Amino acid sequence: METFYKKVLVMILCGGKGERLYPLTKDRAKPSVPFAGSYRIIDFSLSNSLNSGFRKIALLTQYKSLSLERHILQGWSIFHPESNEYIISLPAQGRLSEHWYEGTADAVFQNIYTIQQENPDVILVLSGDHVYRADYRQLLKFFLEKKAEAVVMAHTCPTEEANRFGVISINEDCRIVNFTEKPKKPTPLPWSPEQSLISMGVYLFSTPVLVKALIRDARNSKSSHDFGKDVMPELIKQNKVYAYIYEDYWQDIGTIDAYWQANMDFLSPSPPIKLNDPEWPIRTYKPQYPSSYFSGGEITNTIIGSGCQILGGKIKDSILSPGVTVEPGAMVEQSIIFESTIIKKGARIKKTIVDKKVIIPENFSVGFNLEKDRAYFKISPKGIRTIPKGWRLE
Repeated sequence: METFYKKVLVMILCGGKGERLYPLTKDRAKPSVPFAGSYRIIDFSLSNSLNSGFRKIALLTQYKSLSLERHILQGWSIFHPESNEYIISLPAQGRLSEHWYEGTADAVFQNIYTIQQENPDVILVLSGDHVYRADYRQLLKFFLEKKAEAVVMAHTCPTEEANRFGVISINEDCRIVNFTEKPKKPTPLPWSPEQSLISMGVYLFSTPVLVKALIRDARNSKSSHDFGKDVMPELIKQNKVYAYIYEDYWQDIGTIDAYWQANMDFLSPSPPIKLNDPEWPIRTYKPQYPSSYFSGGEITNTIIGSGCQILGGKIKDSILSPGVTVEPGAMVEQSIIFESTIIKKGARIKKTIVDKKVIIPENFSVGFNLEKDRAYFKISPKGIRTIPKGWRLE
């Protein structure tokens, strides 16, 4: 398998607008949204690929990609040009048409030229907005054992939540017999009536099979050119497509509530992904900040990034990114604070996401009064407040 898996091309979809993560995506692509204090969401898919030994990686970028491009340049320029290994960005280039990427499948289709030039045996298609740890070599091993033409990584979730995803039905051999994108009534698992099997948006394809499917889809004027809606339901009718069931931690960062919860999941001595595992490092760009400084205050169950100044106050169940300042008398609880934000004396913040370079005024409160907060900030269905980048009280 060693020789074979070197012929894998990884294509990571990074072009979605991320409207449900607004205002965090006001000025950045969803994959470049900060995560767990030190990372960007894209770091997990990239690290999984690198740690799996897959070193030819193309990012299919589109909307507001500047911050993502900067992050890749600063943190992921790790291959020498002569190594024939790379991490590159592929925005829509107009080779086949003049429009932008019009769906996940269209994004790959528009880069058929790159596929032809690279001539891989298989293509691994990933999403750039998921948090998980997976060894894709196990996916490839499963692909070879089943003599599959395509494999979908699948995850079980409560049936009541499955309508947000592509729902899969399989036979006893794990071959997919039905694939429905975001059904109103998801099909439950035969052996677990309260759970459904959902697509993780991770696909491994035989290259000839994928190219043929993409060309067929591109010719269909009624298609939305999406893998889940269009390509996969057609593919399972004609090809051997299997589900690889993945039961470990996986989080789709699709909404503010999901984003907040995923960050909170890492506030534990035993987080769902071990971020300091030397056997499976999660790479990122580390900005040049000094060590953090503490001169007082009470800190409980909190992640503190580098370059922070904790001058007092109470911080509990929160994540502070690099360069954050917390002044005396301030309170931060169940919140995520982005880079270079200042929380002034006496300010109180609870269940709030604060974007970069915000100044929270003295004695200002957010997270305690729904009607007051709604006048200033977006509030999620589960009550998470989001303060946009650079916000100032006028």
